[in-house]
Amino acid sequence: MPVTDYLRRNAKEYADEIALVELNPEMEDTRRVSWKEYELIEPTGQPYRREITWKVFDEKANRFANMLISRGIKKGDKVAIIMYNCLEWLPIYFGVLKSGAIAVPFNFRYDAEEILYCAELAEVDMIVFGPEFIGRIEQNAERLSKGRLLIYVGDTCPRFAESYLELVADCSSEDPMIPLTDDDFGAIYFSS
Repeated sequence: MPVTDYLRRNAKEYADEIALVELNPEMEDTRRVSWKEYELIEPTGQPYRREITWKVFDEKANRFANMLISRGIKKGDKVAIIMYNCLEWLPIYFGVLKSGAIAVPFNFRYDAEEILYCAELAEVDMIVFGPEFIGRIEQNAERLSKGRLLIYVGDTCPRFAESYLELVADCSSEDPMIPLTDDDFGAIYFSS
């Protein structure tokens, strides 16, 4: 069963239960918390906690999938993701899968040249990036944007990209229901 079917199932069976939590480690929390919840969170100085339910997770993935489809992304196309861990990461990843495209997560340690190299090697059609990567993307924005879309996830979108928030705002939250099988490719991962 494709992993997207698990998200659909959980969205139906556990609609209002918390699916994803973004937690700032500086926030005092009285619950028992394992070390895994803190491992890859970047401290910001301001405590916060954001969470979404399974239903909202699925809806956000559907909105992103529908946005991808509206922008010409189709089954087998490749969408690179270079973001720190955040609440948007998994809905974007699952949105890529639900569109039938192939997710290509980039290592957050990549410098500008490594991003360009991997984008060209994987022949990605789109790059989705977060605020921490503006400078690295901007260094090669002209070359990266040739034949691919650059989508920015965050506030104050740079002029060389399009805003994720604006693009998905009016997209349908209905599942695009692109037929997927266990034999379809879902992701390309670069290793060291």
